[in-house]
Amino acid sequence: MIKYFFSLLTMLATTSLAAPLLTTTQSWDAGSIAYPVGQAEIASIVLRLEEGKAAPFHCHPVPTMGYVLQGTVQVETKSGRTTTIAKGDALVEVMRTVHRGIAVDGPAELVVFYAGAEGIPHTVLPSDDPGGVHCDD
Repeated sequence: MIKYFFSLLTMLATTSLAAPLLTTTQSWDAGSIAYPVGQAEIASIVLRLEEGKAAPFHCHPVPTMGYVLQGTVQVETKSGRTTTIAKGDALVEVMRTVHRGIAVDGPAELVVFYAGAEGIPHTVLPSDDPGGVHCDD
């Protein structure tokens, strides 16, 4: 552990900025995070939402982290739990829980990172998962 700490210190000393965004063992709603079995696959997207527009309700069967580049997003689960994130904020999405994001007070842009496994979708619409394989709600 100390070796890794010194590696981090070295990196910080040789770069112009290395500010941590988020370290957590839970999703924003205090849910658990679990990595899928299989060959690891990392993916990322840039998500743009227009003001007042919502992404469709969906779920993530893999650990998913978002970082807000611009704007403010209200994230809500189908059951009504909410959290709000703004420019510069990061959060770990709920896993297997149906939710959506809505841009408030202007357009929003996020970078979304998925830590999954080959063959497992990153995002699933409930209508595409009638047997509840990927979404719990």
